[in-house]
Order: sequence, then structure tokens, then C-alpha cells
Amino acid sequence: MGVLNLGYPLWVLLSVLVVLALLMYYVLRGRVSDRLLVPLAIVLAPVCTLVVVAIAVLLSALLSPLYEPPIDSVRPQPKTSPAPEPTTLETTGPSASPSASPTVSPSASATVSATASATASASPSP
Repeated sequence: MGVLNLGYPLWVLLSVLVVLALLMYYVLRGRVSDRLLVPLAIVLAPVCTLVVVAIAVLLSALLSPLYEPPIDSVRPQPKTSPAPEPTTLETTGPSASPSASPTVSPSASATVSATASATASASPSP
């Protein structure tokens, strides 16, 4: 014979059924004839137990989304300060050593090229 595992002891199920049968007996005592009272209480106890459990499961399923934490679909990016990009000086020729620096500054060459292009465009064309 197999073991019936309901997740709780069998005596709990039996005690709940007995209590519900006694409640049915008490409720039906003045409304039903005496010879139908006991069989009706015995039959209705498990039926009412199943109905109560079904209603409890339904209410639990309907109300559970209200008590769950919301799911964040968009995660905020951590705020970090951007690291400064290293600036490198471009040289036009091969350098002898990595520590050698160019003799002309970039600002001086930019000024010379801007002046030359402005002078070339300002000359009249024939």
C-alpha cells in the first residue's frame, strides 16, 4: 500500500473533517429531519472542505500580484565619473627615444596654418 503524502499529517486532515462535520450537524439540526442529519453532515463535510480550499487558492492566486515587489526591467546605470582621456602629441617624424618631445608646440603650428590659409583665400583671383 502506497503512502499518501499531502504535506501534513493525516490526523490534521481527519480532525478538520470532523470539525466541519460537527459544524454541519449543528447548522442543519433544525432544518433537516433527524434520520438525514448524520449522513448529510458526513457527505457535506468533505465537499465543503474542498470548496473552502478551492476558494482560498483562487483568492491567493488573485491577490498574490498585489504583494509581490515590482520587477525593474530598466536597470539604472551606475554613475561613475568618466576617466580623462590621455592626450598624446603627434610627431611628424620618427623619434629617437620615447622621452623625446617635439620642439614645435601644437598651438604654434595651428596658428601658422590658419594664417597661411586665410592669406591664400584673401588673394584676388584673375
